[in-house]
Amino acid sequence: MTKIKPFKGFFPKDKLGAEISTNPISAYTKEEIQQLMETNPNSFLHIILHDEKEQKMDLKERFAKTKQLFEESIENGNFTQSGSDSFYVYRQSSQENTYCGIIGGAFTGDYQNGKIKRHELTLSKREKLFTKYLTQTGFNAEPVLLVYQKKEALSNLIQKTTISSPIHDFESDDNLRHELWEISKKEDIELIESNFSEIPNIYIADGHHRSASSNRLSIQNKEKESTQYIMSLLMSDEDVHIYDFNRVIKNSEELSLEEIKSKLKQEFVILEESKSILSPKSKHEFTLYLFEQWLRIKLIREFDSNSGIIEQLDSQIITDSILDPIFSIKELTKDKRIGFVPGNKGLESLQNKVDNGKYDIAIAMFPVSFNELKLIADNDLIMPPKSTYIEPKLRSGLTIYKF
Repeated sequence: MTKIKPFKGFFPKDKLGAEISTNPISAYTKEEIQQLMETNPNSFLHIILHDEKEQKMDLKERFAKTKQLFEESIENGNFTQSGSDSFYVYRQSSQENTYCGIIGGAFTGDYQNGKIKRHELTLSKREKLFTKYLTQTGFNAEPVLLVYQKKEALSNLIQKTTISSPIHDFESDDNLRHELWEISKKEDIELIESNFSEIPNIYIADGHHRSASSNRLSIQNKEKESTQYIMSLLMSDEDVHIYDFNRVIKNSEELSLEEIKSKLKQEFVILEESKSILSPKSKHEFTLYLFEQWLRIKLIREFDSNSGIIEQLDSQIITDSILDPIFSIKELTKDKRIGFVPGNKGLESLQNKVDNGKYDIAIAMFPVSFNELKLIADNDLIMPPKSTYIEPKLRSGLTIYKF
């Protein structure tokens, strides 16, 4: 069983959702951040990044300033707080996809006992930094994305909620529509809590470092109940979208097309060659773009019951059977000859990375399934770097959990 709780969330004042909330900082270039801060005085970026002249502050001073600016923003009326402990339904939609889930507090005790399951490695340095941020600012402005196995009662409640008028409904600059509803009725809250109590495990889809940092905060403040929960967007496994995470590399060995094909044939069969874009059609199939043409290849070897779970992941196969033996690329997070392109950008974007001369070869893989992610997490294993790109990506500053 897993435990989640409602909270008195802060959210932008009516009609200010689009102005205040932002994409995660990592989604912007430095130039985009500067432009947003210059053109939008209400952007949440002003609270978390401050003005350029203040960048020489040490971390403690900067985090204290962030706390001060948020408190001032509340006093100035830019943010309003729910009148009672509530859950929130968030929906993000585009022309291609719609994502919808429940925002609430996930119990850190479930993280500690393994009911909130992980599949990515976290860095202690980043955990400690964000824990300091949470400790000194006293709030969390960006939910972790957690995934649970679909429950009909929760889906029905979400559907019922979204029929009513939202407290926020706006379109962001990236043409995504964002809607937010409040669930405050006692019977609805009890339904959500009781249904999650029947779910044995939930899975971190996005936000491993934020989850780990919130857990550190809870351990440091065991007597303070509000720190024992991680603000999370909880979504059904049928509602999230796991994209492929593709590779682009430099051909530093200066191998010819025929040399590369000869080396590939040691572990793969070449199924198709084309001047047009080719996509992998199933697990253990890959497509490569090089020398202005596409290859679709399939792994020859088969796996049995003795094969390791990670060994069978396509992201690991790319490293073990292509990057390492052919191009001597072993350390994905350190080698400057490799880059990564999320699958939501499309294979055209992947091809362009090669055509513009920055890289020489693109490698596309079939997306990881939720069942594969679940299997890895259930076995306490860690996925190779950049194995999945999961949507939705959540807004910062749309719902805020204050400790």
